[in-house]
Amino acid sequence: METGKKETKAQVPFRELIRNFLIELAVYGVLLVIYFFVALRYLAEPLSRLFENNLLIYAILGLGLIVVQAVFLEFVTSLLFDFLGLHRLTSKPGQH
Repeated sequence: METGKKETKAQVPFRELIRNFLIELAVYGVLLVIYFFVALRYLAEPLSRLFENNLLIYAILGLGLIVVQAVFLEFVTSLLFDFLGLHRLTSKPGQH
C-alpha cells in the first residue's frame, strides 16, 4: 500500500554548496602549494637521480606519489569539513 508520499533527502541550498565548494577548492590549493614546495625541497634531487638511473622505478614511484597525494588531500579536507560541519557535494546519498 503506497501512500503517495515520496521520501526526499534533505536538500542543501545551492549557495551553501557553492560556498563549501569554494572553501574546499581553496584548501586544496593551499595544501597543493605546500606539497609542491616540500616535494621540491626534499624530493627534487633524489627523483632526478632516479630518473637518470632507472626510468621504470621513477615512473612507478611518480604514480605512487600522485596517488598518495590525492588520498592525503582527500583525507585532510574530509577531516576539515567534518570538523567545521560543512556539507560536501557527493554522489552517494547520506554522505557529507
